[in-house]
Amino acid sequence: MSICKMKKLTVLAHKRDTDTLIRRLMRLRCVEIRPSEEKTDLAAYGSSAEPLELEKKLARTSSTISELNKYSRKNKGLAEKRISVRFERFRADGSYAKAEALVDEVLSLCARRDELEAERAKLLTKRETLELWRGCDMPLDFPGTKTTTAFFGTLPASVSPNDMDEALSGADVYFEKVGGDKTVSCLLAICARGEEDDVKRALLPLGFSPFQCPDAHGTAESIYSRASAALAGIEKEKESIEKKLSALSEQLELAEILYDVYATSLEEENLKLKLGATESCTVLSGWVPETSEKRVKTVLDKFECAYGLDEPKAYDDPPVLLRNNFFASCFEWVLGMYSYPKYGSYDPTFIMSIFYFIIFGLMFADVGYGALLVICCFGAIKLLNPRPGMRNFLAMFGYCGISSVIMGVLFGAYFGNMPQAFAQYMLGVENATAEMQTAVLFDPLLDPMGFLIISLGIGAVHLIAGMAIKFVMLCREGKAVCALCDIATWWLLFAGIALAVLFPWGKYVAIAGVLSLVLTQGRQEKNIIMKLLKGIMGLYGIINYISDLLSYSRILALGLAAGVIAQVVNVMGTMGGMTIPGFIMMIAVFLIGHLLNLAINVLGTFVHTSRLQYIEFFGKFYEDGGRPFKAAVPSNKYTTD
Repeated sequence: MSICKMKKLTVLAHKRDTDTLIRRLMRLRCVEIRPSEEKTDLAAYGSSAEPLELEKKLARTSSTISELNKYSRKNKGLAEKRISVRFERFRADGSYAKAEALVDEVLSLCARRDELEAERAKLLTKRETLELWRGCDMPLDFPGTKTTTAFFGTLPASVSPNDMDEALSGADVYFEKVGGDKTVSCLLAICARGEEDDVKRALLPLGFSPFQCPDAHGTAESIYSRASAALAGIEKEKESIEKKLSALSEQLELAEILYDVYATSLEEENLKLKLGATESCTVLSGWVPETSEKRVKTVLDKFECAYGLDEPKAYDDPPVLLRNNFFASCFEWVLGMYSYPKYGSYDPTFIMSIFYFIIFGLMFADVGYGALLVICCFGAIKLLNPRPGMRNFLAMFGYCGISSVIMGVLFGAYFGNMPQAFAQYMLGVENATAEMQTAVLFDPLLDPMGFLIISLGIGAVHLIAGMAIKFVMLCREGKAVCALCDIATWWLLFAGIALAVLFPWGKYVAIAGVLSLVLTQGRQEKNIIMKLLKGIMGLYGIINYISDLLSYSRILALGLAAGVIAQVVNVMGTMGGMTIPGFIMMIAVFLIGHLLNLAINVLGTFVHTSRLQYIEFFGKFYEDGGRPFKAAVPSNKYTTD
């Protein structure tokens, strides 16, 4: 409901204490460390080589965790459970060294396994190559005699001896078929020494391919047998490696803790690069929320250092930390998608969350769909124990589901008109739609004008709330006259228009609003004619307000779209009638159709509800440009320190 006030932190500390100081501040999780303003005149405290080394270690540890996860028999379940550990104790009790040794051993085993896999692939290729040559008794590395050369190769089986003689032009060459199949002939060729290349070139047009097999020593059968024996040895060694990795997977938590230790150390080293340093001191600058000032002072007082926590100056750029109750904080990420408010301005999250809750419910007014959102989102929070960001995401949609249930009761939507459709088409109740009215107020599909009036009414309240925020902001800035002239005069006109519809005398209030706008909108001009002209031109703003108001008709459009699609699904699902196949068809169509309708319309409702906040609501008062507060924190991917 507010933007937390920030204090500018400046610390002058001994170099010997800096590492410990940064580690302690990170544990507080409430200090944002920024590059030192004096750093232009000072050397950087940290070294860029350290982060590079830690990134390599982090990558090795991540690979180790990925490998051990393949063998781990530990049932982690759906919920995200983090290990409770103190990093200092982990480093001190020998666990750090054990974890590093574990990483080395696992990666060494994996490297050996990869080597074996590569060797296995080569041996399989060799065996496949030798398969057609296994009937050859001649050693495949037989070179020939003193006067002849022997070589092996393949030709398509369709090539006849006559074709070969014709290609060789009567050259003195001996051929013998030593293997093959229906498509390929494996040949042994013997020719005069020195003529081997000529023979091969002559046979190339026929599709000749010289035999190639690395380390082909001996007959094909003996080479094949040796390859098979080597494959058996590889499989045995791989099985041994798999068993070792499976046993090491019991120490998975050690690797996970080491990952967070490395990630935290990497963050520490990156923070050091933001510090300025002299020969014996370091200068640390940052921001601290005012609510955490005492905690930071308590830590700093334990060190021999000089520090200051000062109010931000006009030229400073403090980060923005939003402070909202549990309900409103679930909507902060929606605000973050747009832009954080400027520091010192107004945080609209609480008021936005109320309107978001109402408008989302109106657009998605259905008891069944809303109940599914509530069950899925809050169930996921309960079962999965997600991190804060995902928890807020799920909680927001869960609350919007509650709003959808409430609006669904008011407008009588239960998966569209499922009760009426089931009664009419499955149970045979005539005129079920007319007789079974489930709406407390009215059915938007039967009375769209009534729903449009409600949509525009909510829009009017939403716009006026935005103007009211601007009114208060101007008054706080000492600009009460601007608030009266630029905001209150429009309210007078709006009230006059509304009263003119209800009472004859309302037109006089509207006229008063018009006159007040004409007389005030040109107040900054010195020339009286320009004042009047500027005031008259100011009335053009009514077009913008009407345009903004009409934007809320999208509430009607989204609400009717979801309802109509649901009714179509219900009609399709009940077409089978009161039969067993009809019931099966109904269940299948209901499941697929309503789930698709839920997914499509949740997305559309989210987008259009957000748009009404960003453009129509924020456009009346919002000052963006703030950057979110990012405290230096230890890594908690697997652990909680």
